[in-house]
Amino acid sequence: MGSNVYKLFDMNLSFLRKHPLLFVIIICFGIFFPGTVVAAKLKLYLAAHNSSPLQLVNSQAITIADQQIPVDKLLKLIQQRLLIAHDVARWKWNHKRPIEDLKREQELLLEVRLQAKKYRLKPDIIAGFFQAQIEAGKLIQTDDFQNWQKQGIKSFSNVPDLNQALRPSLNKLNKEFLFALTELTPVMGCPQIRELIHARSQVIIQGRGIDQHVQSLAISPLLQFKSGSCTVVSKVDRASNTRN
Repeated sequence: MGSNVYKLFDMNLSFLRKHPLLFVIIICFGIFFPGTVVAAKLKLYLAAHNSSPLQLVNSQAITIADQQIPVDKLLKLIQQRLLIAHDVARWKWNHKRPIEDLKREQELLLEVRLQAKKYRLKPDIIAGFFQAQIEAGKLIQTDDFQNWQKQGIKSFSNVPDLNQALRPSLNKLNKEFLFALTELTPVMGCPQIRELIHARSQVIIQGRGIDQHVQSLAISPLLQFKSGSCTVVSKVDRASNTRN
């Protein structure tokens, strides 16, 4: 019989002891059907007769460890966007353009507000997140401009074009941001997730020009999420619930 069935037996042994007939039926099924099929049937039965979903192997509860991958993914996207700011700054320096482009910023924020509705995200929250990324990127560009002015640099060679290369890359990142935020938003209000974001940002959001101020600004909207309920548990809590 498949390992999934044994896991389910271990997790629900007390329940099966109260239902010996069900135990015999499952053993018979295990002789003729693959373990995964029996496990699926057993899970459906137990779900219907057991009041605690945490006692199932594939629990609805989410551990903090489960969320580290999507958290890391989002933070890596933030890092990528911040590092692209150096190329944006070089292009603006070469073309004598100002760092701030309010018209472009407003166009971007309007666009992400519209996209947020398609992803069933709150437009104000998503716009606030992207506004923070814009401001963090401007901090990097401002620092670059100040350094180049001190160094007396006139222009740079081999700089990617803003319209042909850099903005398409930024637009691609923006779409990836929306996917990542969609995945994390249901648990973003949990204190444990906010702590995880803060801790992992110290490790992931690194690179030239990314100081603590830039880092804190970029993740600040993620630490302001509030939630009326929280489904995230620790591994210890999950283990405790499965034993009860």
